[in-house]
Amino acid sequence: MSSYVFPRAVLYSFIWTVSVVELGLTGYRVHHTKSTAGFYDPIVVELIVTAALTLIWLPASVFMHLMKARELGAAGNTGYAPLHGETGGNFILWVLWIVGAAFSTHKWPNSALAGTGKSGHILLSIVAFAWLAFIALTLAKIFTAMQYAALSAVSTTPASASTPAAHEKPAETAAPAS
Repeated sequence: MSSYVFPRAVLYSFIWTVSVVELGLTGYRVHHTKSTAGFYDPIVVELIVTAALTLIWLPASVFMHLMKARELGAAGNTGYAPLHGETGGNFILWVLWIVGAAFSTHKWPNSALAGTGKSGHILLSIVAFAWLAFIALTLAKIFTAMQYAALSAVSTTPASASTPAAHEKPAETAAPAS
């Protein structure tokens, strides 16, 4: 029943780790540019906020769906309401990560524009980790959709149905005799 819970938990652990690294890299970049040049890049601050929100959201999301998976195994029911909350939070993070990754890639597409030395490597690492988080979150969204589809397939009332009668088969009509 809960075959997609473990892969999502592994992906969320990976995303959490990537977010910790991203938070460290972006924090260093803001500190470096603010102390040496007196400015900071707004997209780097957006990535700091995105990484921090990810660090807060993912443990709560993992806790929600692991507790619900335990209930599903014990009770045998097929409802999975935490998927909606998990999907909503993941969508917000997904948009934030794609915006951060796309804008930072546009600003620093290669080492020629990012600069040489340590600061250039930091910028390219920020871009790479932003894309890693986005790709892993996309995979987690796919696993969530697969879990939802699997639960809807075994449910007597799909989550989109308002009443059980909405999905009953129509009565077969007899073919006209010729």
